[in-house]
Amino acid sequence: MTSGAGNWWTAGAAGLAKLGAAVLPRVRRSLRAAPQSGASRAQPLAADLFSAFDMGAAILRTPEGTILHWSAGCERLFGFPANEALGRTAHELLGTRYPDGGRRALAEELQRTGEWQGELRHRRRCGNHVVVASHWILRRDPADGQAAAVLELHTDATALKTAEAALRAGEARLRLAQEVAGVGTWEWDPEEDSFVWSPEHYALFGLSPAAGEPDSLDAFLALVHPDDRDAVRAAAHDALASGEYLAEFRVLRPGRNGGEETLWLIGRGRRMPSPAGRVGPILGVNVDITARKEAEERQALLMREVDHRAKNALAVVQAVLRLTRAESMAAFAKAVEGRVSALARAQTLLTESRWTGADFQAMLRGELAPFVGSGGGSKVLLNGPPVLLAPLTAQPLSMALHELATNAAKYGSLSVPDGTLDLSWHEDPPGSRLRLRWKETGGPPVAGTPERRGFGSRVVETTVRDQLRGEVSFTWAPAGLVCDIDIPLHRVAAPSGG
Repeated sequence: MTSGAGNWWTAGAAGLAKLGAAVLPRVRRSLRAAPQSGASRAQPLAADLFSAFDMGAAILRTPEGTILHWSAGCERLFGFPANEALGRTAHELLGTRYPDGGRRALAEELQRTGEWQGELRHRRRCGNHVVVASHWILRRDPADGQAAAVLELHTDATALKTAEAALRAGEARLRLAQEVAGVGTWEWDPEEDSFVWSPEHYALFGLSPAAGEPDSLDAFLALVHPDDRDAVRAAAHDALASGEYLAEFRVLRPGRNGGEETLWLIGRGRRMPSPAGRVGPILGVNVDITARKEAEERQALLMREVDHRAKNALAVVQAVLRLTRAESMAAFAKAVEGRVSALARAQTLLTESRWTGADFQAMLRGELAPFVGSGGGSKVLLNGPPVLLAPLTAQPLSMALHELATNAAKYGSLSVPDGTLDLSWHEDPPGSRLRLRWKETGGPPVAGTPERRGFGSRVVETTVRDQLRGEVSFTWAPAGLVCDIDIPLHRVAAPSGG
């Protein structure tokens, strides 16, 4: 667009220059040579030609710049009347700003070639600036060949330059928007089987424009993920018939670490009109939708995970209801409520961490809080390093600790005011196994190992051995219960960094 418009202005200025350089001398010669009888007819014609020429913005000046003639068109364009312009130096009157090289470079080209064309920036009488397409023509003295005068023809190009600047700004904003949004434009000519890509399209594919566009549809499909090539080929062929192109596909492009990375794109296009007998090109865009696809995958994974966890929680609740024993409905409801609450507390800790893991010490405090003080002032000691429990182990371990706490509150150290629970844990060896000791003292004397195992002890054993692949042992010492739990750390701890 810019190039075509520039040629138009240049052609216009050149036309005026030819009129001034060729027609005016001929008119003068015709007037001098015309017989007296024909003068009456030639003079109106000459007057009309001079009037038409004077409508343009024409300046006749000396080679040094002194203005000899100032046309009516100059008065309209620049605002200076002729009586203010004649005798003044043109570039000083107009505050001319020259292109690179300055006025001297223009004068040298004018002397060398006899003319110069280009853009100049002048100042109007009101102080505003105007950009003109200018054509200078040097006239020489026929006698000695010395420079005699310069004819300057000017055409207002301000509106064109403003439009060009707006176009460039719009194109720059479009390129920036495409870069930010991950959008690349393309054109496919089915008859030539050739492509034209925008710079942003190269960036989507991790390629350099220096490499050139694919030279065929097959060459383009080589950049597409193998599993999606057939679908993209079918979409391209459908577009030839329907005029509409739509495809979602993956591309393999060079990764940052020397390997390959996968990018998801959605392509949309439309076939353009063409002469009869020809298949028009398809113009379209490809948009990076990798973030959307990853979000959809995370959403699907989350839904599967929620479904899995909900089924696990329901299975545990069903087991609690089936195995809980009590002397009365009230006792049964209380036992079930406590065990379900243990599951809920673990669920809350995991939710707060976005299911990256549960803080072990926070879980212990949550499980023991309902029981501490039930006997009037029992003391609980917690001692161990920070441990982040993996989501899949937090709930079963919470259930096991809840059963130990419930037993201690009913029969052990948490059932009396002076009882003490010392709960300690450590890694042994570091990074390999988690060893936990539950030690009760100061409670009612323990007569020995119970004859019948209750639901609580079965939950602890099943949880540690079957779900966590660990070991558990109970020691019914006279001073109180001691429970040792030994679990592989890799089954319990969440991965580093969540």
